[in-house]
Amino acid sequence: MEKTRDELLGEIRYAIRLAERTARLYRRVQTFSSFCAIMGGSAALAGVSDILPQGALAWGSMIAASFGAMLLSVRPGDKAAQNEADIKRFQLLMSRSSHLQDEELAASLEETRVGVAPEIELLRNVAYNDVVSERNREDAALPLTLPQKLLRAVA
Repeated sequence: MEKTRDELLGEIRYAIRLAERTARLYRRVQTFSSFCAIMGGSAALAGVSDILPQGALAWGSMIAASFGAMLLSVRPGDKAAQNEADIKRFQLLMSRSSHLQDEELAASLEETRVGVAPEIELLRNVAYNDVVSERNREDAALPLTLPQKLLRAVA
């Protein structure tokens, strides 16, 4: 069954909101992790200079190493950049949509979806609720679980 133009535009809006939420989450994880790594390193240095107790040296070293390793392995900044590139691709499609026929729009949407950055599953319903809220259809909003509510606040 062919999708209507409204459904196709809704899917584009949804893809944009999901990528925005995902990019925002990764940027905040990047910022928080960098902060913790710097603070942990500072605590480790302060522990060496006898300003703080020796426990601060151990805890600071563990914090700096943990968050530093997480930044190197997860690379949230790179994942945020991938999602930001996806946002631009979908926004370009949205701006071109008024000049495309329904079949061309559907084909362009499928083409744009190729190579999209991986999504965070818990953000799907949050992004969907963003789109229905934009369309003044709060009655169609999905109930969110506690982890989804937390991610909605963070992302």
